[in-house]
Amino acid sequence: MTCSAGQRLKVSGQPCIVCGSGPCDPAHVAASAQGGCQSPDCVVPLCRKHHRLFDTGHLDLLPHLEPRFRLELGHAVGHLGLVGTLRRVTADRAVAA
Repeated sequence: MTCSAGQRLKVSGQPCIVCGSGPCDPAHVAASAQGGCQSPDCVVPLCRKHHRLFDTGHLDLLPHLEPRFRLELGHAVGHLGLVGTLRRVTADRAVAA
């Protein structure tokens, strides 16, 4: 998924929410293929390693979102619903799908 300028700006210079390293990519909490949007509220900063793990369903992102990224989590719920968001941000969805 491509990122908007606002999404890139939001994560620019921010550390990865999992490991604290950088540089970071904007990781979509609600992917556009699932109904996400180009709003900066739709992304969180993840390093490449953790972004890849998240996108493949091998990273449980939920513990890293609360409470600091509650706005982004709520934004995802608006797009995906509560159950859809929980499926997206918890680990092993690649195995469970």
